[in-house]
Amino acid sequence: MTSEPASTGGEGAGAADAGAGASFAVEADAVVFGSPATQVRARIRRRPRSWRMTGAARWMAIFLVVAPLVAVVPPHAPWLIGALVVGGILARRRWTERFTLEAVGGRCPKCDARLTVKAGRLRVPHAVPCEACHHEVSIRVPEAALGGDDEPSGDPGASLP
Repeated sequence: MTSEPASTGGEGAGAADAGAGASFAVEADAVVFGSPATQVRARIRRRPRSWRMTGAARWMAIFLVVAPLVAVVPPHAPWLIGALVVGGILARRRWTERFTLEAVGGRCPKCDARLTVKAGRLRVPHAVPCEACHHEVSIRVPEAALGGDDEPSGDPGASLP
């Protein structure tokens, strides 16, 4: 592994997220079809139920206010239904975001370029496009490292390479 700092590629994890759960670092595998897997270090933030509930309620409240406003535009029903559906989708996305992937420190298994990731909801496996070779790199975080709703198994004091 390398000692270069990882780049988040986005401004998603900033001061607004400071009290939104503990951030921890775990070892993960970076996999590209046809190349041997490499080890990367992933920084993940656990999202508590209160953060998820507040965000979901905020999205629903916003779209419950927007729905009657857009319903005055003909045809009325599609705009109303559309606003409510979009609010529900965004609220569900916030509610299901148990973990946020903030950064990845490591190299692409195919071309050995440094991987960058935009902070966002952690998916299993998490697809990260390599900017050098344009392959989709799958970041596979072990389920044991994520644990249950108790405490993360990763090292909270560890820094990314």
